[in-house]
Amino acid sequence: MNIFNDVMVIFFILALGYILGRIPFLGIKLGTSGVLLVAIVMGHFGYEVAGIVGQIGLVLFLSCVGLVAGPMFVKNLKSNILAFILTSISVVISAGVLIAIVVKFFDISLPLALGLSAGALTSTASLAATIEATGSSIASVGYGITYIFGVVGVILFVQILPKIMKVNIDDENAKLVSKDEDKSSASLVKYLINIDASGIFVISLAVVIGVLIGSISIPLGPNIKFSLGNSGGSLIAGLILGHFGHIGKISLKAPKTTLNPIRDLGISLFLIQNGAKAGTGFVEVLADQGIKLFVIGIIMTLVAVSFAFIISRYLFKMPLFAALGATTGAMTSAPSLSALIAATNNNDNVTAFYAACQPIATIALVLLPQIMVSILGN
Repeated sequence: MNIFNDVMVIFFILALGYILGRIPFLGIKLGTSGVLLVAIVMGHFGYEVAGIVGQIGLVLFLSCVGLVAGPMFVKNLKSNILAFILTSISVVISAGVLIAIVVKFFDISLPLALGLSAGALTSTASLAATIEATGSSIASVGYGITYIFGVVGVILFVQILPKIMKVNIDDENAKLVSKDEDKSSASLVKYLINIDASGIFVISLAVVIGVLIGSISIPLGPNIKFSLGNSGGSLIAGLILGHFGHIGKISLKAPKTTLNPIRDLGISLFLIQNGAKAGTGFVEVLADQGIKLFVIGIIMTLVAVSFAFIISRYLFKMPLFAALGATTGAMTSAPSLSALIAATNNNDNVTAFYAACQPIATIALVLLPQIMVSILGN
């Protein structure tokens, strides 16, 4: 396939996916997950999208999320740190219990069960840690089977739940408004130097710093290392730049008129690449492995997302949209955050709750395979 066709396929998936995402099904719009579904179909028919497309998309999305969430992040972290930790850990605990059940009662090997869990929780970091801890590539098969519902299931969860609960979106959004915003920030802005008014400089700087942060590798045991990777590093860098807002007289602010469309484009590019990859051989794998593995993945996703929401909403009494934001972070599900933002009528305040949980959950999910191998053996 020549370069023209590669470019054409990417933008064809984008265009068709956004059309599909606007069509309501039982009152629910798929949004950017329409892009994922089109990409899966294209992948099934043999179309490939270069991995760099997904990597660029994800760092753009998460750096923009960090820049938006930064001003609220520290305040939220100080006031809700225990809630964020336990919400994130609840996902990992539920995953560990289900992995043990699957291995003991369904005659499935531990590497495959760990792969199913990594896909159900859409955690590529957990998949990589599984392959390293077990030395088995069969985990990738499990990941591919459960990844699709892992993405779509959480997206539907954050869209459907507010409708089931019949909440007033404006009332719920009002609960997330900061009551003590920094009133001096407006007066500070006029004294700062903008490198470029559009904010592209700030986004690019966040990605550069994020990749450097993500490249730091921390040993967690004899056979496993942890790093935030490009995506986690970009989120952290965005949070730092968004929190401080300037270096000396140089502004690190980017307008939402730039951040929001680049955020949406980024997650769409990520879904295009991963959807096409997941679609390759998906039908064949299901035929070989049976529908049982797919159902197990559905259960893993629904149990994990439900536990996280119950902890954040009912144990720690977070407002509904804050709880859903924390839940998407605990699930490390960037696509579901995008869906949640749309479901709240573009309330960017939910990003701070995602950003607080995502790094904690990522670390825990990297540790999970090593823990399960220690408990159950390989």
